[in-house]
Parts: sequence; structure tokens; C-alpha cells
Amino acid sequence: MNQENNSNSDSSAEKARKIGMLTDVGQVRTVDEDSILAADLSFGVNSESSKFLLLAVADGMGGHAKGEEASKIALNAIARAVIPDLLNNTPFTKILEKGIQNANQDILDYTAKNPEASGMGTTSVCAVVKDNQIHLANVGDSRAYRVSDDEICRVTKDHSYVQALIDEDEITEEQAREHPRKNEITRAVGIMPSIEVDTMKLTLDSDESLLLCCDGVIAHLSDDDIHKIIRDSPDPQTACKEIVDLANERGGSDNISLIILSSEGSDTKETEPNTKETEPDTISD
Repeated sequence: MNQENNSNSDSSAEKARKIGMLTDVGQVRTVDEDSILAADLSFGVNSESSKFLLLAVADGMGGHAKGEEASKIALNAIARAVIPDLLNNTPFTKILEKGIQNANQDILDYTAKNPEASGMGTTSVCAVVKDNQIHLANVGDSRAYRVSDDEICRVTKDHSYVQALIDEDEITEEQAREHPRKNEITRAVGIMPSIEVDTMKLTLDSDESLLLCCDGVIAHLSDDDIHKIIRDSPDPQTACKEIVDLANERGGSDNISLIILSSEGSDTKETEPNTKETEPDTISD
């Protein structure tokens, strides 16, 4: 992992970016079990200003076991871990990992006190953004992508049964989309006493956007669909709505949630023409 520099120096690059966010129950589910968070965290300390963004998507699971409660608990735990330590020179990925670990324990504590909620859990993908540096953590099959005018690139790896098959060259990415076990994940927050969290750091170029989303987006839209909408939309909120609308038009089989952090200056954009897995235990998402 790259050594992180949590410098407090501010930059105009981050100010030029915009955020879009949207969550929708979809066409089939009766409850929206997803939770999303986009927080602008600005500090002024010792005559120095610092600006951060905290972005998070959590896709709750459990149905009657209160998946919506699990996703909410997860975002609360992540926010409580991240905000106090932003100025403490702790690597941001470590702070995010701590937040997810805390969320895991908080959900287990909740189910211990509320046995009717036993089995609830959540995925999570979250980011701390400082200037053009993106610090990511994820568990489950919620994803992060970087999107430029030229391409879309997934930067997280799903913790899922089908991803394990892809890693073993047993199926392709396209085959995974139609696999009967595509909704089975191999890691989730709040299910087991210990949890492994993937973390990474990347630099977002000025022409690149960041997308965080749950699998309700991926279920109905290809990467090319997502890329075209984000590339051609005048702003990230419009892109979020178009993605949700298209997912619903194609069936809306799950809750649909996403956050888009735009490329720099995207408000003036004009529409253009054209880690290790063995045979895992799985969890139904």
C-alpha cells in the first residue's frame, strides 16, 4: 500500500468538483435497505483550512431481519470513526477500515440485543477525498469506479461467489452477470465476529469522476451504460437520476443507490456524440 500523506494544505481542484447522490427503492422491493452518505467536512484550525469529503454507500441485507437498520448503523459507525481523526495524521484508509470494523461490531451488538434482527448485515464502499486523492475501503459487492471521457474502470474487487469464479478463470465477467449465484457475497459487515476490509489509495485526474454504487445499479446497467450516462450528463445529480431511471426501466429488481463525484469543471460539460479467495462461504445479498 502506498504511504499516505494527509497534508492539510487546501486545493482549488476539490472545490471544482460536484456531488450527485440518489437512492431508490426500485420496482420490486417494498423497503429501501440502502443508506448513502456524502459529507463535506471543512475545518479551520490554527489559521489553516482543510477540506475533506466523506462518501459512503451501504447496501443492507436481511429483508425482515432489518437490512435497512444494518446499513444505517454502518454509516453512523464510519462517520463516527472518520470525522474525529481527519486531522490526526492517521492514514485515511486506516480510519475507514476502523470505521467498518466498528460497524461490524455495532451490528453484532444490535442483533445480540434484538434477536429478531439476527442475520442482518450490509456491504459498504466508502471514501475519504482530499484534494485529488481518493482513499477507499470496501466490503462486499458495492463498488467504486473511476470514470473519464474515454473509459470506465472498476477499482474495487467484489467479495462474491462469482468473483471467485472469475479469479479462477472459470467464468467471464459477462457470464457472472447471468450466473444463478450472482447475488451471493463472501464478505459482509455485521455477520461474523471478525472481518477483512480491502483498502486502497488512488489519484483522481482532473477529467475523471468517482462513482460509488450498490449492486442494484450493476444488476441492470453495463459498465458501458454507466460510462455513457456519466460522460454525457451535464452534472452528477442528473447522471444519478438517469442511472436510477434506467435501472428501474429495466426491472428495478433491487434497491438502487449511488454517489458520483464529478470531474473538475463538469458543470460546464456539453453533451458529446458519440485479494485472495478459496471456495468461500456465501451470503445471499
